[in-house]
Amino acid sequence: SFAQVEVEQGTVILEMGTNGFSTESINSWEGLGGMPNATFTDFVDVEFDDKYDKYTQSSFAIDFKTGFAVSDGLVLGIGFNYVSTSSDVEYSNDWKDWTGDEDYDESSNQLTLVPMLRYYFAESGVWSQIDYSIWTTSSDHSEGYYDDEEFPKRNALGFSAGYAASLNDYVSLNPYLKYSLITQTTKDDGYDKDGDEIDEVIKSGKFNIGIALTVHLGY
Repeated sequence: SFAQVEVEQGTVILEMGTNGFSTESINSWEGLGGMPNATFTDFVDVEFDDKYDKYTQSSFAIDFKTGFAVSDGLVLGIGFNYVSTSSDVEYSNDWKDWTGDEDYDESSNQLTLVPMLRYYFAESGVWSQIDYSIWTTSSDHSEGYYDDEEFPKRNALGFSAGYAASLNDYVSLNPYLKYSLITQTTKDDGYDKDGDEIDEVIKSGKFNIGIALTVHLGY
């Protein structure tokens, strides 16, 4: 069986992994504007289901983290994350009839800075982590959606739990689960039901199943 990992004060960790299995589901979208109701005499608020039949994303990510154990089991660190994402968007028939919009594909590349706090529970091998992600994004949209707009700002609060299975005195294999609360804001890119510009705010929850290889140095 695998031995457990003990992280003592002064330990330095280096970690690389992949979030190879990732799903993201948008659950709130403010600023979609308005559309004609059945009488075509005034406007009603647009809900997510009014505009979209499907909004799915698939992603591949690579992580690199480094940290320092300020006390036994407690690691302060910084991470860098690269994510390549593709989206498949299908509009509802009502929305297509009203606007003429067509379904589209989109891809993006994200580089993320991730301050983190991780705690290892004694010699059990179990650890938990909280982190805050700030990232920059470059996007390629089939309709040139981002060409003339201020670039969206994204941040995320993440909660992780994992298990460090020691392969030897210095290397451990770390399967983990992570859930992130993500907010994306684009200044003046949304519209209210009267057609006035407002900030577009997209909120989503993202669930990751990942595995990482961690090197423990200094003990």
